[in-house]
Amino acid sequence: MPEESLKDKIVIAEDDPITQLLLKSTLEKWGFEPITLQDGKEALELIKASEDPRIVLLDWLMPGMDGIDIVKKLRREREDIPHYVIMLTSKNEKKDVIYALEAGADDFLSKPFDTEELKARIKVGLRLVGLHLQLKKAIKSANKLADFIAHYDQTTGLPNRVLFTENIEKVVNDGYSAALMQVNIDRFKRINQAKGLELGDLLLTYFGARLQECFEEEAVVARIAADEFGILIPFGGNCTYTTDEIINFLYAKAQRIHTRMAEPFPIDKGVTVSVSIGAAPVTCEIALEPEEFLRRVDLALRKAKALGGNQTVIHDLKMEKEVRQRYQIEKDLAKAVSQGQLRLFLQAQVDSHGRFHGAEALVRWFHPEQGLISPGLFIPVAEESGLVIQIGKWVLEGVCDLLRANSDETFSISVNISPKQFAREDFVEHVLSVVMDRSVPPKRIILEVTEGLLINDMKDVAKKMRTLSEAGFRFSIDDFGTGYSSLSYLKSLPISEIKIDRTFIKGLPGDEDSGAIVQAIFLMAEALGLKVVAEGVETQDQAVFLNKWGEVIHQGFLFSKPAPADEVIKQWLRKIQ
Repeated sequence: MPEESLKDKIVIAEDDPITQLLLKSTLEKWGFEPITLQDGKEALELIKASEDPRIVLLDWLMPGMDGIDIVKKLRREREDIPHYVIMLTSKNEKKDVIYALEAGADDFLSKPFDTEELKARIKVGLRLVGLHLQLKKAIKSANKLADFIAHYDQTTGLPNRVLFTENIEKVVNDGYSAALMQVNIDRFKRINQAKGLELGDLLLTYFGARLQECFEEEAVVARIAADEFGILIPFGGNCTYTTDEIINFLYAKAQRIHTRMAEPFPIDKGVTVSVSIGAAPVTCEIALEPEEFLRRVDLALRKAKALGGNQTVIHDLKMEKEVRQRYQIEKDLAKAVSQGQLRLFLQAQVDSHGRFHGAEALVRWFHPEQGLISPGLFIPVAEESGLVIQIGKWVLEGVCDLLRANSDETFSISVNISPKQFAREDFVEHVLSVVMDRSVPPKRIILEVTEGLLINDMKDVAKKMRTLSEAGFRFSIDDFGTGYSSLSYLKSLPISEIKIDRTFIKGLPGDEDSGAIVQAIFLMAEALGLKVVAEGVETQDQAVFLNKWGEVIHQGFLFSKPAPADEVIKQWLRKIQ
Protein backbone atom coordinates (compact mmCIF):
# COMPACT_ATOMS: atom_id res chain seq x y z
CA MET A 1 0.00 0.00 0.00
CA PRO A 2 1.58 3.33 -1.03
CA GLU A 3 1.66 6.45 1.16
CA GLU A 4 -1.47 8.62 0.89
CA SER A 5 0.43 11.34 -0.94
CA LEU A 6 1.60 8.86 -3.61
CA LYS A 7 -1.71 7.08 -4.38
CA ASP A 8 -2.48 9.14 -7.50
CA LYS A 9 1.07 9.62 -8.74
CA ILE A 10 0.95 7.01 -11.54
CA VAL A 11 -0.08 7.72 -15.16
CA ILE A 12 -0.66 4.85 -17.62
CA ALA A 13 -0.24 6.00 -21.24
CA GLU A 14 -1.06 2.84 -23.20
CA ASP A 15 -3.19 2.46 -26.34
CA ASP A 16 -3.65 -1.32 -26.05
CA PRO A 17 -6.86 -1.75 -23.97
CA ILE A 18 -5.93 -5.20 -22.62
CA THR A 19 -2.47 -4.07 -21.43
CA GLN A 20 -4.00 -0.87 -20.01
CA LEU A 21 -6.68 -2.83 -18.11
CA LEU A 22 -4.12 -5.30 -16.77
CA LEU A 23 -1.82 -2.50 -15.56
CA LYS A 24 -4.72 -0.54 -14.02
CA SER A 25 -6.15 -3.54 -12.11
CA THR A 26 -2.72 -4.59 -10.86
CA LEU A 27 -1.92 -1.09 -9.57
CA GLU A 28 -5.36 -0.67 -7.99
CA LYS A 29 -4.83 -3.98 -6.21
CA TRP A 30 -1.65 -2.48 -4.73
CA GLY A 31 -3.59 0.60 -3.55
CA PHE A 32 -2.87 3.11 -6.33
CA GLU A 33 -5.37 5.31 -8.17
CA PRO A 34 -3.80 5.44 -11.66
CA ILE A 35 -4.84 7.80 -14.45
CA THR A 36 -5.21 6.04 -17.81
CA LEU A 37 -4.82 7.58 -21.28
CA GLN A 38 -4.66 6.18 -24.80
CA ASP A 39 -3.56 9.20 -26.86
CA GLY A 40 0.07 10.37 -26.86
CA LYS A 41 -0.63 14.12 -27.11
CA GLU A 42 -3.21 13.98 -24.30
CA ALA A 43 -0.71 12.09 -22.16
CA LEU A 44 1.98 14.72 -22.77
CA GLU A 45 -0.29 17.66 -21.88
CA LEU A 46 -1.51 15.98 -18.68
CA ILE A 47 2.00 15.12 -17.53
CA LYS A 48 3.35 18.59 -18.40
CA ALA A 49 0.58 20.29 -16.43
CA SER A 50 1.51 18.52 -13.19
CA GLU A 51 3.61 20.42 -10.65
CA ASP A 52 4.45 17.20 -8.78
CA PRO A 53 6.47 14.35 -10.30
CA ARG A 54 4.60 11.23 -11.40
CA ILE A 55 5.53 7.69 -12.37
CA VAL A 56 4.66 7.40 -16.04
CA LEU A 57 4.15 3.97 -17.62
CA LEU A 58 4.61 5.07 -21.24
CA ASP A 59 3.94 2.93 -24.30
CA TRP A 60 6.55 3.30 -27.01
CA LEU A 61 4.06 3.11 -29.91
CA MET A 62 0.98 5.28 -29.46
CA PRO A 63 -1.45 7.20 -31.71
CA GLY A 64 -0.92 10.94 -32.02
CA MET A 65 2.66 10.88 -30.66
CA ASP A 66 4.87 7.97 -29.81
CA GLY A 67 6.54 7.43 -26.44
CA ILE A 68 9.99 8.55 -27.58
CA ASP A 69 8.70 11.92 -28.82
CA ILE A 70 6.68 12.36 -25.63
CA VAL A 71 9.62 11.79 -23.31
CA LYS A 72 11.91 14.02 -25.38
CA LYS A 73 9.40 16.88 -25.35
CA LEU A 74 8.70 16.34 -21.66
CA ARG A 75 12.38 16.56 -20.69
CA ARG A 76 12.86 19.63 -22.82
CA GLU A 77 9.77 21.57 -21.69
CA ARG A 78 9.44 20.48 -18.05
CA GLU A 79 12.93 19.61 -16.97
CA ASP A 80 12.13 21.17 -13.57
CA ILE A 81 9.83 18.23 -12.66
CA PRO A 82 11.64 14.84 -12.31
CA HIS A 83 8.87 12.55 -13.67
CA TYR A 84 9.94 8.91 -13.51
CA VAL A 85 9.27 7.47 -16.98
CA ILE A 86 9.18 3.68 -17.50
CA MET A 87 9.07 2.87 -21.23
CA LEU A 88 6.75 -0.07 -22.12
CA THR A 89 7.50 -1.94 -25.35
CA SER A 90 7.72 -5.33 -26.90
CA LYS A 91 11.11 -4.26 -28.22
CA ASN A 92 13.73 -5.71 -25.99
CA GLU A 93 16.97 -5.56 -27.88
CA LYS A 94 19.88 -3.83 -26.19
CA LYS A 95 19.97 -1.03 -28.77
CA ASP A 96 16.27 -0.30 -28.14
CA VAL A 97 16.91 -0.02 -24.41
CA ILE A 98 19.81 2.36 -25.00
CA TYR A 99 17.75 4.44 -27.44
CA ALA A 100 14.88 4.82 -24.95
CA LEU A 101 17.23 5.78 -22.09
CA GLU A 102 19.06 8.32 -24.25
CA ALA A 103 15.73 9.87 -25.23
CA GLY A 104 15.03 10.57 -21.55
CA ALA A 105 13.35 7.44 -20.15
CA ASP A 106 14.38 6.39 -16.63
CA ASP A 107 13.61 2.70 -16.99
CA PHE A 108 12.56 0.07 -19.50
CA LEU A 109 9.98 -2.74 -19.16
CA SER A 110 9.33 -5.36 -21.84
CA LYS A 111 5.86 -6.59 -22.76
CA PRO A 112 4.35 -8.84 -21.66
CA PHE A 113 5.53 -7.62 -18.27
CA ASP A 114 6.22 -9.65 -15.17
CA THR A 115 4.20 -8.48 -12.15
CA GLU A 116 7.09 -8.71 -9.69
CA GLU A 117 9.41 -6.90 -12.09
CA LEU A 118 6.80 -4.16 -12.53
CA LYS A 119 6.49 -3.83 -8.74
CA ALA A 120 10.28 -3.55 -8.32
CA ARG A 121 10.58 -0.85 -10.97
CA ILE A 122 7.66 1.11 -9.55
CA LYS A 123 9.28 0.96 -6.09
CA VAL A 124 12.35 2.66 -7.54
CA GLY A 125 10.13 5.35 -9.07
CA LEU A 126 8.22 5.79 -5.83
CA ARG A 127 11.44 6.49 -3.95
CA LEU A 128 12.32 9.22 -6.44
CA VAL A 129 8.84 10.78 -6.38
CA GLY A 130 8.65 10.48 -2.57
CA LEU A 131 12.04 12.09 -2.08
CA HIS A 132 11.10 14.98 -4.36
CA LEU A 133 7.84 15.58 -2.50
CA GLN A 134 9.66 15.50 0.85
CA LEU A 135 12.21 17.95 -0.48
CA LYS A 136 9.44 20.20 -1.81
CA LYS A 137 7.72 20.11 1.57
CA ALA A 138 11.00 20.84 3.36
CA ILE A 139 11.68 23.77 1.02
CA LYS A 140 8.19 25.11 1.67
CA SER A 141 8.75 24.87 5.42
CA ALA A 142 12.19 26.45 5.05
CA ASN A 143 10.68 29.28 3.02
CA LYS A 144 8.08 29.84 5.72
CA LEU A 145 10.83 29.85 8.35
CA ALA A 146 12.96 32.16 6.22
CA ASP A 147 9.98 34.47 5.78
CA PHE A 148 9.39 34.47 9.54
CA ILE A 149 13.04 35.19 10.26
CA ALA A 150 13.07 37.93 7.61
CA HIS A 151 9.89 39.64 8.83
CA TYR A 152 9.42 38.78 12.50
CA ASP A 153 11.38 39.24 15.71
CA GLN A 154 12.27 35.85 17.18
CA THR A 155 12.21 37.03 20.81
CA THR A 156 8.78 38.69 20.91
CA GLY A 157 7.12 37.19 17.82
CA LEU A 158 6.25 40.74 16.69
CA PRO A 159 6.91 42.11 13.19
CA ASN A 160 10.45 43.41 12.75
CA ARG A 161 11.69 46.64 11.15
CA VAL A 162 11.51 45.19 7.62
CA LEU A 163 7.82 44.23 7.86
CA PHE A 164 7.05 47.41 9.81
CA THR A 165 8.58 49.51 7.01
CA GLU A 166 6.56 47.56 4.43
CA ASN A 167 3.38 48.37 6.37
CA ILE A 168 4.25 52.09 6.38
CA GLU A 169 4.93 51.91 2.65
CA LYS A 170 1.51 50.33 2.06
CA VAL A 171 -0.23 53.04 4.07
CA VAL A 172 1.61 55.73 2.11
CA ASN A 173 0.92 54.09 -1.27
CA ASP A 174 -2.78 53.59 -0.44
CA GLY A 175 -3.07 57.28 0.42
CA TYR A 176 -4.12 56.71 4.03
CA SER A 177 -3.48 58.85 7.07
CA ALA A 178 -1.77 57.19 10.03
CA ALA A 179 -0.19 57.75 13.42
CA LEU A 180 3.39 56.59 13.85
CA MET A 181 5.16 56.06 17.17
CA GLN A 182 8.48 54.75 18.42
CA VAL A 183 8.74 53.62 22.05
CA ASN A 184 12.02 53.04 23.88
CA ILE A 185 12.49 51.47 27.31
CA ASP A 186 14.49 53.91 29.43
CA ARG A 187 17.74 52.48 30.81
CA PHE A 188 16.98 48.99 29.50
CA LYS A 189 20.71 48.29 29.27
CA ARG A 190 20.95 48.47 33.09
CA ILE A 191 18.25 45.82 33.42
CA ASN A 192 20.21 43.52 31.11
CA GLN A 193 23.42 44.14 33.01
CA ALA A 194 21.85 43.69 36.46
CA LYS A 195 19.49 40.80 35.75
CA GLY A 196 20.89 39.09 32.67
CA LEU A 197 19.83 38.77 29.04
CA GLU A 198 17.25 36.06 29.73
CA LEU A 199 15.20 38.29 32.02
CA GLY A 200 15.73 41.17 29.60
CA ASP A 201 14.24 39.11 26.75
CA LEU A 202 11.31 38.12 28.96
CA LEU A 203 10.67 41.77 29.75
CA LEU A 204 10.73 42.60 26.02
CA THR A 205 8.13 39.90 25.36
CA TYR A 206 5.81 41.19 28.09
CA PHE A 207 6.44 44.76 26.97
CA GLY A 208 5.46 44.02 23.36
CA ALA A 209 2.28 42.25 24.47
CA ARG A 210 1.35 45.14 26.77
CA LEU A 211 1.91 47.63 23.96
CA GLN A 212 -0.60 45.73 21.83
CA GLU A 213 -3.13 45.95 24.66
CA CYS A 214 -2.91 49.76 24.57
CA PHE A 215 -4.73 49.95 21.22
CA GLU A 216 -8.36 49.13 20.54
CA GLU A 217 -7.77 50.28 16.97
CA GLU A 218 -6.11 48.14 14.33
CA ALA A 219 -2.43 48.73 14.98
CA VAL A 220 0.84 47.20 13.86
CA VAL A 221 3.19 46.83 16.83
CA ALA A 222 6.74 45.85 15.90
CA ARG A 223 10.13 45.46 17.53
CA ILE A 224 12.38 47.54 15.32
CA ALA A 225 15.60 47.60 17.40
CA ALA A 226 17.03 46.18 20.62
CA ASP A 227 14.69 47.91 23.07
CA GLU A 228 12.71 50.03 20.64
CA PHE A 229 9.20 49.30 19.39
CA GLY A 230 7.34 50.85 16.49
CA ILE A 231 3.58 51.38 16.34
CA LEU A 232 1.61 52.19 13.18
CA ILE A 233 -2.10 53.01 13.42
CA PRO A 234 -3.60 53.41 9.92
CA PHE A 235 -6.86 55.38 9.85
CA GLY A 236 -8.09 54.31 6.43
CA GLY A 237 -10.00 56.56 4.10
CA ASN A 238 -8.35 59.11 1.86
CA CYS A 239 -6.65 61.54 4.22
CA THR A 240 -9.82 62.48 6.10
CA TYR A 241 -7.78 63.20 9.25
CA THR A 242 -5.94 66.49 9.69
CA THR A 243 -2.42 66.72 11.07
CA ASP A 244 -3.68 68.34 14.28
CA GLU A 245 -6.21 65.54 14.81
CA ILE A 246 -3.47 62.92 14.43
CA ILE A 247 -1.18 64.81 16.84
CA ASN A 248 -3.94 64.96 19.46
CA PHE A 249 -4.52 61.23 18.99
CA LEU A 250 -0.78 60.56 19.42
CA TYR A 251 -0.59 62.51 22.68
CA ALA A 252 -3.61 60.63 24.06
CA LYS A 253 -2.17 57.23 23.13
CA ALA A 254 1.28 58.17 24.42
CA GLN A 255 -0.20 59.04 27.81
CA ARG A 256 -1.93 55.67 27.93
CA ILE A 257 1.37 53.92 27.13
CA HIS A 258 3.22 55.85 29.85
CA THR A 259 0.55 54.93 32.41
CA ARG A 260 0.32 51.27 31.41
CA MET A 261 4.08 50.70 31.28
CA ALA A 262 4.57 52.21 34.73
CA GLU A 263 2.66 49.25 36.18
CA PRO A 264 4.92 46.39 37.45
CA PHE A 265 5.65 43.55 35.04
CA PRO A 266 5.11 40.02 36.46
CA ILE A 267 8.80 39.11 36.45
CA ASP A 268 11.52 39.27 39.12
CA LYS A 269 9.04 40.28 41.85
CA GLY A 270 7.71 43.13 39.75
CA VAL A 271 9.97 45.08 37.36
CA THR A 272 8.88 48.64 36.59
CA VAL A 273 10.08 50.75 33.67
CA SER A 274 9.56 54.17 32.16
CA VAL A 275 9.49 54.86 28.44
CA SER A 276 10.45 57.58 25.99
CA ILE A 277 8.19 58.08 22.99
CA GLY A 278 8.81 59.75 19.65
CA ALA A 279 5.89 60.24 17.27
CA ALA A 280 4.92 61.76 13.94
CA PRO A 281 1.76 62.06 11.84
CA VAL A 282 1.58 60.35 8.44
CA THR A 283 -0.65 62.25 6.02
CA CYS A 284 -1.14 62.55 2.27
CA GLU A 285 0.17 66.09 2.42
CA ILE A 286 3.58 64.75 3.43
CA ALA A 287 4.75 62.57 0.53
CA LEU A 288 7.78 60.83 2.00
CA GLU A 289 9.46 57.44 1.86
CA PRO A 290 8.77 55.05 4.78
CA GLU A 291 12.34 55.38 6.05
CA GLU A 292 11.90 59.16 6.18
CA PHE A 293 8.88 58.80 8.47
CA LEU A 294 10.89 56.40 10.63
CA ARG A 295 13.73 58.93 10.72
CA ARG A 296 11.32 61.57 11.97
CA VAL A 297 9.94 59.49 14.83
CA ASP A 298 13.46 58.36 15.70
CA LEU A 299 14.55 61.99 15.82
CA ALA A 300 11.64 62.82 18.13
CA LEU A 301 12.52 59.82 20.31
CA ARG A 302 16.16 60.92 20.63
CA LYS A 303 14.99 64.35 21.76
CA ALA A 304 12.65 62.77 24.35
CA LYS A 305 15.59 60.78 25.75
CA ALA A 306 17.88 63.81 25.69
CA LEU A 307 15.32 65.67 27.78
CA GLY A 308 15.66 63.04 30.47
CA GLY A 309 13.35 60.29 29.27
CA ASN A 310 9.89 59.28 30.46
CA GLN A 311 8.19 61.71 28.11
CA THR A 312 6.74 62.13 24.62
CA VAL A 313 8.02 64.32 21.78
CA ILE A 314 6.16 64.72 18.48
CA HIS A 315 8.17 65.68 15.43
CA ASP A 316 7.73 69.23 14.14
CA LEU A 317 9.32 71.57 11.62
CA LYS A 318 11.48 73.27 14.25
CA MET A 319 13.05 69.93 15.10
CA GLU A 320 13.65 69.26 11.41
CA LYS A 321 15.39 72.63 11.06
CA GLU A 322 17.63 71.87 14.04
CA VAL A 323 18.65 68.51 12.57
CA ARG A 324 19.49 70.02 9.20
CA GLN A 325 21.49 72.73 10.98
CA ARG A 326 23.42 70.13 12.99
CA TYR A 327 24.10 68.17 9.82
CA GLN A 328 25.48 71.24 8.07
CA ILE A 329 27.57 72.14 11.12
CA GLU A 330 29.09 68.66 11.22
CA LYS A 331 29.81 68.80 7.49
CA ASP A 332 31.51 72.21 7.75
CA LEU A 333 33.26 71.47 11.04
CA ALA A 334 35.12 68.58 9.43
CA LYS A 335 36.92 71.15 7.25
CA ALA A 336 37.37 73.81 9.94
CA VAL A 337 40.64 72.53 11.41
CA SER A 338 42.44 71.86 8.13
CA GLN A 339 41.27 75.18 6.65
CA GLY A 340 42.39 77.25 9.66
CA GLN A 341 38.91 78.41 10.71
CA LEU A 342 39.42 77.67 14.40
CA ARG A 343 40.92 80.19 16.80
CA LEU A 344 42.45 79.60 20.21
CA PHE A 345 40.96 81.85 22.89
CA LEU A 346 41.82 82.14 26.59
CA GLN A 347 39.75 83.19 29.58
CA ALA A 348 41.90 84.49 32.39
CA GLN A 349 41.76 83.07 35.91
CA VAL A 350 42.56 85.51 38.77
CA ASP A 351 42.77 85.38 42.57
CA SER A 352 40.86 87.50 45.08
CA HIS A 353 43.28 90.39 44.48
CA GLY A 354 42.88 90.29 40.70
CA ARG A 355 46.30 88.73 40.13
CA PHE A 356 46.62 86.56 37.00
CA HIS A 357 47.11 82.86 37.82
CA GLY A 358 46.49 81.25 34.47
CA ALA A 359 43.74 80.72 31.91
CA GLU A 360 41.41 78.19 30.37
CA ALA A 361 41.88 77.38 26.68
CA LEU A 362 38.70 77.77 24.61
CA VAL A 363 37.91 77.19 20.93
CA ARG A 364 36.17 79.67 18.69
CA TRP A 365 35.03 78.88 15.16
CA PHE A 366 34.99 81.64 12.56
CA HIS A 367 33.01 80.25 9.65
CA PRO A 368 33.96 81.83 6.29
CA GLU A 369 30.30 82.49 5.42
CA GLN A 370 28.40 82.54 8.73
CA GLY A 371 30.98 84.27 10.89
CA LEU A 372 31.38 83.33 14.56
CA ILE A 373 29.50 80.13 15.41
CA SER A 374 28.55 79.63 19.04
CA PRO A 375 30.42 76.87 20.90
CA GLY A 376 27.00 75.84 22.23
CA LEU A 377 26.14 74.80 18.67
CA PHE A 378 29.29 73.14 17.40
CA ILE A 379 30.82 71.55 20.54
CA PRO A 380 27.89 69.09 21.05
CA VAL A 381 28.10 68.21 17.35
CA ALA A 382 31.85 67.66 17.67
CA GLU A 383 31.28 65.37 20.68
CA GLU A 384 28.61 63.34 18.93
CA SER A 385 30.44 63.00 15.62
CA GLY A 386 33.88 62.25 17.10
CA LEU A 387 35.40 65.42 15.58
CA VAL A 388 36.16 66.48 19.15
CA ILE A 389 39.25 64.23 19.01
CA GLN A 390 40.67 66.18 16.08
CA ILE A 391 39.76 69.51 17.69
CA GLY A 392 41.20 68.45 21.08
CA LYS A 393 44.48 67.55 19.41
CA TRP A 394 44.58 70.97 17.72
CA VAL A 395 43.89 72.76 21.04
CA LEU A 396 46.60 70.90 22.95
CA GLU A 397 49.16 71.60 20.26
CA GLY A 398 48.13 75.27 20.13
CA VAL A 399 48.42 75.64 23.91
CA CYS A 400 51.88 74.07 23.88
CA ASP A 401 52.99 76.41 21.10
CA LEU A 402 51.70 79.34 23.15
CA LEU A 403 53.50 78.21 26.33
CA ARG A 404 56.74 77.64 24.45
CA ALA A 405 56.55 81.19 23.05
CA ASN A 406 56.01 82.53 26.61
CA SER A 407 58.56 80.88 28.82
CA ASP A 408 57.46 82.56 32.06
CA GLU A 409 56.49 79.59 34.24
CA THR A 410 54.38 81.56 36.73
CA PHE A 411 51.15 80.74 34.92
CA SER A 412 49.55 77.60 33.47
CA ILE A 413 46.80 76.90 30.96
CA SER A 414 43.89 74.51 31.45
CA VAL A 415 42.92 72.29 28.52
CA ASN A 416 39.55 70.53 28.33
CA ILE A 417 39.80 66.81 27.56
CA SER A 418 36.68 65.09 26.22
CA PRO A 419 35.82 61.54 27.33
CA LYS A 420 36.30 60.37 23.74
CA GLN A 421 39.83 61.76 23.70
CA PHE A 422 40.66 60.24 27.05
CA ALA A 423 39.30 56.82 26.04
CA ARG A 424 41.71 56.45 23.12
CA GLU A 425 44.44 53.88 23.69
CA ASP A 426 47.11 56.29 22.47
CA PHE A 427 45.90 59.27 24.55
CA VAL A 428 48.78 59.24 27.06
CA GLU A 429 51.41 58.71 24.38
CA HIS A 430 49.97 61.53 22.28
CA VAL A 431 49.92 64.05 25.16
CA LEU A 432 53.49 63.19 26.18
CA SER A 433 54.76 63.42 22.62
CA VAL A 434 53.16 66.85 22.08
CA VAL A 435 54.85 68.43 25.14
CA MET A 436 58.17 66.71 24.43
CA ASP A 437 58.23 67.85 20.79
CA ARG A 438 57.67 71.45 21.94
CA SER A 439 59.85 71.28 25.08
CA VAL A 440 56.99 72.46 27.31
CA PRO A 441 57.10 71.54 31.03
CA PRO A 442 53.98 69.38 31.76
CA LYS A 443 53.45 71.26 35.05
CA ARG A 444 52.31 74.28 33.02
CA ILE A 445 49.31 72.33 31.65
CA ILE A 446 46.21 71.44 33.63
CA LEU A 447 44.07 68.74 32.05
CA GLU A 448 40.38 69.35 32.75
CA VAL A 449 38.14 66.28 32.79
CA THR A 450 34.44 66.03 33.61
CA GLU A 451 32.96 63.92 36.39
CA GLY A 452 31.14 61.86 33.76
CA LEU A 453 34.47 60.52 32.52
CA LEU A 454 35.02 58.82 35.88
CA ILE A 455 31.90 56.67 35.50
CA ASN A 456 33.56 54.75 32.70
CA ASP A 457 36.36 52.20 33.11
CA MET A 458 37.82 53.50 36.39
CA LYS A 459 40.80 51.18 36.20
CA ASP A 460 41.82 52.54 32.78
CA VAL A 461 41.10 56.13 33.84
CA ALA A 462 43.22 55.82 36.98
CA LYS A 463 46.13 54.26 35.11
CA LYS A 464 46.24 57.03 32.50
CA MET A 465 45.83 59.81 35.06
CA ARG A 466 48.63 58.47 37.27
CA THR A 467 51.00 58.11 34.30
CA LEU A 468 50.40 61.71 33.24
CA SER A 469 50.53 62.96 36.83
CA GLU A 470 53.92 61.32 37.34
CA ALA A 471 55.09 63.11 34.20
CA GLY A 472 54.11 66.46 35.80
CA PHE A 473 50.60 67.19 34.49
CA ARG A 474 47.89 68.35 36.89
CA PHE A 475 44.22 67.36 36.73
CA SER A 476 41.15 69.47 37.35
CA ILE A 477 37.55 68.26 37.70
CA ASP A 478 35.38 70.47 35.50
CA ASP A 479 31.70 71.24 36.29
CA PHE A 480 32.17 69.81 39.78
CA GLY A 481 28.98 68.77 41.56
CA THR A 482 26.87 68.09 38.44
CA GLY A 483 27.93 64.57 37.49
CA TYR A 484 29.46 61.65 39.35
CA SER A 485 27.56 60.60 42.46
CA SER A 486 30.55 59.29 44.44
CA LEU A 487 33.35 61.49 45.75
CA SER A 488 35.74 58.63 46.48
CA TYR A 489 37.67 59.46 43.30
CA LEU A 490 38.92 62.67 44.95
CA LYS A 491 41.02 60.53 47.27
CA SER A 492 42.01 57.76 44.86
CA LEU A 493 42.92 59.81 41.78
CA PRO A 494 45.70 62.43 41.32
CA ILE A 495 43.41 65.47 41.24
CA SER A 496 44.76 68.86 42.28
CA GLU A 497 41.87 71.17 41.42
CA ILE A 498 38.07 71.31 41.31
CA LYS A 499 36.01 73.83 39.36
CA ILE A 500 32.69 74.83 40.89
CA ASP A 501 30.08 74.69 38.14
CA ARG A 502 28.55 77.99 37.06
CA THR A 503 25.03 76.73 37.91
CA PHE A 504 25.94 76.98 41.61
CA ILE A 505 27.54 80.41 41.18
CA LYS A 506 24.62 81.94 39.27
CA GLY A 507 22.28 82.18 42.27
CA LEU A 508 24.82 83.60 44.71
CA PRO A 509 24.61 85.15 47.16
CA GLY A 510 20.81 85.04 47.46
CA ASP A 511 20.18 81.35 46.69
CA GLU A 512 20.56 79.54 50.00
CA ASP A 513 20.78 76.06 48.46
CA SER A 514 23.54 77.10 46.06
CA GLY A 515 25.31 78.87 48.89
CA ALA A 516 25.23 75.78 51.08
CA ILE A 517 26.62 73.63 48.26
CA VAL A 518 29.44 76.10 47.57
CA GLN A 519 30.34 76.25 51.26
CA ALA A 520 30.44 72.45 51.43
CA ILE A 521 32.72 72.33 48.39
CA PHE A 522 35.14 74.79 50.02
CA LEU A 523 35.26 72.76 53.24
CA MET A 524 35.86 69.53 51.35
CA ALA A 525 38.55 71.09 49.13
CA GLU A 526 40.37 72.48 52.17
CA ALA A 527 40.29 69.09 53.89
CA LEU A 528 41.70 67.37 50.82
CA GLY A 529 44.19 70.10 49.90
CA LEU A 530 42.57 70.91 46.57
CA LYS A 531 42.67 74.19 44.68
CA VAL A 532 39.23 75.71 43.93
CA VAL A 533 38.28 77.54 40.74
CA ALA A 534 34.85 79.17 40.43
CA GLU A 535 33.39 79.36 36.91
CA GLY A 536 30.91 81.97 35.71
CA VAL A 537 31.71 84.75 38.21
CA GLU A 538 29.85 87.75 36.79
CA THR A 539 29.08 90.09 39.73
CA GLN A 540 31.04 91.66 42.55
CA ASP A 541 28.60 90.17 45.08
CA GLN A 542 29.38 86.67 43.81
CA ALA A 543 33.11 87.31 44.08
CA VAL A 544 32.76 88.66 47.64
CA PHE A 545 30.72 85.65 48.72
CA LEU A 546 33.29 83.23 47.27
CA ASN A 547 36.25 85.05 48.81
CA LYS A 548 34.55 84.91 52.17
CA TRP A 549 34.51 81.11 52.21
CA GLY A 550 38.01 80.32 51.14
CA GLU A 551 40.88 80.79 48.76
CA VAL A 552 39.43 80.73 45.29
CA ILE A 553 40.51 81.44 41.72
CA HIS A 554 37.86 83.39 39.80
CA GLN A 555 36.97 82.77 36.18
CA GLY A 556 34.18 84.81 34.60
CA PHE A 557 33.06 87.95 32.82
CA LEU A 558 33.59 90.07 35.95
CA PHE A 559 37.35 89.74 35.48
CA SER A 560 37.88 88.61 31.91
CA LYS A 561 35.88 87.68 28.86
CA PRO A 562 37.30 85.02 26.51
CA ALA A 563 39.69 86.70 24.08
CA PRO A 564 42.25 85.64 21.45
CA ALA A 565 45.09 83.83 23.22
CA ASP A 566 47.83 86.26 22.16
CA GLU A 567 45.85 89.23 23.49
CA VAL A 568 45.30 87.62 26.89
CA ILE A 569 48.99 86.80 27.24
CA LYS A 570 50.03 90.33 26.23
CA GLN A 571 47.64 91.89 28.75
CA TRP A 572 49.02 89.68 31.51
CA LEU A 573 52.62 90.52 30.59
CA ARG A 574 51.82 94.24 30.67
CA LYS A 575 50.31 93.90 34.16
CA ILE A 576 53.27 92.13 35.71
CA GLN A 577 55.73 94.55 34.15
